[in-house]
Amino acid sequence: MAQRFLSLSLIFPPSLLVVFFLILDLLLSESVLTNLLSNQTDKLALLEFKSLINYQTVGALASWNDSTPLCQWVGVTCGLKHQRVTSLNLFDQMLVGTISPNIGNLSFLHSLNLGTNSFYGEIPLEVGRLIRLRDLILTNNFLQGQIPVNLSQCTNLINLALDNNRLEGPIPFELGSLSRLVTFSLYHNNLTGKIPTSIGNLSALQVFIIANNNLEGEIPDAISQMTSLKDFQVGVNKFSGPFPPLYNLSSLITLTLPFIIFYGKLRVDMGFLLPNL
Repeated sequence: MAQRFLSLSLIFPPSLLVVFFLILDLLLSESVLTNLLSNQTDKLALLEFKSLINYQTVGALASWNDSTPLCQWVGVTCGLKHQRVTSLNLFDQMLVGTISPNIGNLSFLHSLNLGTNSFYGEIPLEVGRLIRLRDLILTNNFLQGQIPVNLSQCTNLINLALDNNRLEGPIPFELGSLSRLVTFSLYHNNLTGKIPTSIGNLSALQVFIIANNNLEGEIPDAISQMTSLKDFQVGVNKFSGPFPPLYNLSSLITLTLPFIIFYGKLRVDMGFLLPNL
């Protein structure tokens, strides 16, 4: 460092060097301040989340207080560089309450797992603002309302699991734009309508589970485009029509179609075309 300072002093007059280092110090201070303020944004968002948890179950979040650093709170993981919240994992914490819209302020969040609790109410639209989100796990709760259309804005989603809730309405057509999606599971809800044809755009999808709903109509031909599919479970719905075009899905390992009325004949070479079943 001394050698660098000496080299600079030979090029620039001392007065300019003083100004240079003052500016450098100011920039570094502003960077630290920005990180602190951003960290505070995450903290306030999580405290708002905590405020909507039933007081009898909030004990699991006892560490969420001013005396404990944010990144040491139960269920919270922060990035090493910027100390922003990147993961919130409160799986099976016996929490009761609604999901705060302020969850959408956790702009660096990569993973949100609130599975196996007793959250009720609707999935906040603000979740759609989490553009870095890769995993959204809300299974085994009592969530109601429709699947937010703007989840399609979470373009980095890899795993979307909303099983075992009370969600209703259609599967949004817009979710067919989630090109990185690997797991899409909506098992055991009250969903209605048809499988959107946009589902065929999910070429990376390996797990598609929509069993135990009230979906109807034919299974679209677009399913045949999902060539990475390994697990396809659509039983206990109101589907009808010809047997779905699954013969080129050679990666299929699990196929369940109970309580569905299909017509037509199965191909005699089905066992050769689907060798992993």
